[in-house]
Amino acid sequence: MINIEIYQAKPEDGERLKQIAIASKSYWGYSEHLMGQWAQTPIITSELINKDIVYMACANSLIIGWYRLLIRLPVAILEDLWVLPDYIGKGVGRKLFEHAIQQADLSGAERLELDADPNAEPFYTRMGCKAAGESISEWGRAIPHMTYNLQR
Repeated sequence: MINIEIYQAKPEDGERLKQIAIASKSYWGYSEHLMGQWAQTPIITSELINKDIVYMACANSLIIGWYRLLIRLPVAILEDLWVLPDYIGKGVGRKLFEHAIQQADLSGAERLELDADPNAEPFYTRMGCKAAGESISEWGRAIPHMTYNLQR
């Protein structure tokens, strides 16, 4: 297990966070065409960092992952959670998810909801999320919609 510290993201971190998201999604073998289209979308901006709850995981001052949480009480929505490929399977995603759960709980949310990339569904299931239907992704495919009930 590596030493991971969690920090709130600043607007100037936006470009690095976007690069991490692209690298993370690319890890799953999506076509260059789809990845190129997706990389042209905003993904994360300084405005979103200011507006939403955005935290990043760092190891030795290197940003290695991040998440973005939207508060829409009584729900908190985990809109993004990305980890650099070299750090997938090393506890970074778990630490970010647990931090997001704490932030959702502090906000007063009753549950956390997310739309999981199909490749990430097993991770979210291990974290305690339950499947709750499907959503349609930006690529027009059905993806798992998942929920995590917060302890009250």
